[in-house]
Amino acid sequence: MRYLQIIPVGLVLWGLDAVDRFRSGAALAGLGHAVVINAISRQLGGGFADLMNDWLAAHPATATVAAWYYIVVQGAVTGTVGLLLIRRRVPAFRLHRDALIACNVIGLVVFWLYPVAPPRMLPGYHDVTAAAVPVFSSLLEGKAAGEFASLPSLHVTWALWVAVAAAALVKHPLLRAVLWIYPALTVLDVLATANHYWLDVITAVGVLALAYILAAALALARQRIRKPPYLPRPASTYPVAVRCGHGPR
Repeated sequence: MRYLQIIPVGLVLWGLDAVDRFRSGAALAGLGHAVVINAISRQLGGGFADLMNDWLAAHPATATVAAWYYIVVQGAVTGTVGLLLIRRRVPAFRLHRDALIACNVIGLVVFWLYPVAPPRMLPGYHDVTAAAVPVFSSLLEGKAAGEFASLPSLHVTWALWVAVAAAALVKHPLLRAVLWIYPALTVLDVLATANHYWLDVITAVGVLALAYILAAALALARQRIRKPPYLPRPASTYPVAVRCGHGPR
């Protein structure tokens, strides 16, 4: 029964894939917003992503690896860490679970209110993922909300979540430090494949922080509901010796 706790996460993920069916005008708005986000990202020093994208497009073998990394690794690694947290009965599992759900809910709200097309849909960028894995664009991406859900980057948010949550599974400080290699690689991947802007990466950090704040607030509220307020015991219910001051010293 413990493994059924992944159902809420699955429902939210379905919402992310289905949001474009209910959000009219997402394509037109997403392309318009993309120009704005691209300009802001460049102003924040994200111009290096263009060089990464050009280099990756010129190296097909590496581009194929990067494309499959983008498509497969996010779900596989996140799901594996989640199952390990359940299997090992990590006390903080509920906090991490609620934070992951909150990440997706926040993303869903932002995607609905402010859809943004990824940089690969803008002139000057190479759609590395589509070139390496054509089915991604022809079959999967054309039917998913991810087509206009660039800001924030949930790929990066999930990768950061993995580094935070997986720390509960390892004790050695060095291994905990190694965990952060995964989000670093994810940042490089989403930028080089032109699936996200530099601003998407920056906001991903804020999304994770907000998600954990919400999860912690929910845990505190849950604790207060379950724990009744302290009520002093009426003096009449104490033994006579205690009421008279003759109790044990």
